[in-house]
Amino acid sequence: MKLLFITSTPPIPSWGGAMAFYRHLCERDDFQISVVTDNPQILSYSVPYEYTLINHGHIWKRLACSRFGKVAHSWSHLVGCSDIPAQIIEQAQTFGPDAILTVAGSWSWTAKLAGDVAGKLKLPLVGSFNDWWYYNTIRYPWLDPLLEQNFKRFYRQCDLALCTSEGMRDALGSHPNAVVLYPTGASMPAEVPPIQQYPNPIFTVAFGGNLGDWYGRMLEALVTRATGQPIAFKFFGSNPSWSSAFDTRVRDAGIYQGQVSFEQLRQEMQQVDALLLLMGFEQTCAQIERTSFKTKFLDYLSFRKPILLWGPDYCSAVGIAQEFDSAEICTSPRAEDFLATIERLQNRAQRQEVLLTNAQKMYEERFHPDKIHQIFVTQMKQLIAQP
Repeated sequence: MKLLFITSTPPIPSWGGAMAFYRHLCERDDFQISVVTDNPQILSYSVPYEYTLINHGHIWKRLACSRFGKVAHSWSHLVGCSDIPAQIIEQAQTFGPDAILTVAGSWSWTAKLAGDVAGKLKLPLVGSFNDWWYYNTIRYPWLDPLLEQNFKRFYRQCDLALCTSEGMRDALGSHPNAVVLYPTGASMPAEVPPIQQYPNPIFTVAFGGNLGDWYGRMLEALVTRATGQPIAFKFFGSNPSWSSAFDTRVRDAGIYQGQVSFEQLRQEMQQVDALLLLMGFEQTCAQIERTSFKTKFLDYLSFRKPILLWGPDYCSAVGIAQEFDSAEICTSPRAEDFLATIERLQNRAQRQEVLLTNAQKMYEERFHPDKIHQIFVTQMKQLIAQP
């Protein structure tokens, strides 16, 4: 199957959603892809497909970097682009795709572009809804009702809507062809490492992923509260949102080790005792946490370490973790309460073994990458087979 993927989240061997698509589209041989993206990050990777890097042009780029940045971004979210660039039509005609794929959530002008291309070429439109529309979206808040209306209209326009969780599908509403497609996490190692004996003198917990938004601030509160406790921390990721004073502290102490490759992250996680999974408590991110499903959670399963989950009871990760009893959960927003959860797990070797056993069951029964990929392949074949 051939897919023209028009997106701000190109499939690259990184972390998160970009890596999930890379696993579907590049590490397996069910699909051939050609990519159109406005994300210059793709230039830093050697990718096994042809791509076109596009943008709105010099005037828009200048506006976006000025005090009129919100104007430029808001305009692009609403309008997309006035005309489909000729190079994209040429690329599509040369490649001969069976369908157009895009990431529709969080919202981007490339989703509107994908819809326009699908309409012009009379091809099925497939939208992947990974995040609620306003996550990391630069815009004027007074435009929110209109942008959300566009987002939901695009969902109904899709011939196939891929929803990252049940919460996402429920929030978007009825659709004749919407399916839940969880992110694709990393595969378990061929040889499962033995369970370590606890307690250790220093219990080391680690976080790997997005350090922006509310996540960096949550980690700062946790580490600050843990001062003097026999707990060590390791953080991996980029764009931390914590304070400048805390940034100096964690860099000097070797706690924050920056962005690393996924394979290096896997190796680093074998040296720690437990893994931190965070979901935000702020009201501004409530809908995001209800509808998203973190690829990090599924990657953590493959690392074979106990998972400590800190998030509100309404978030998707908490619901799944409770169903399988696959993580030690704290639903209080107070850092001292989560710290107490960590300390309890530190001294309960049997509980750690139970969490690992249940995480293995969760992986095998519902989140094995082969099972998730097969859902994607089956849905795409059914879509393309339709007249």
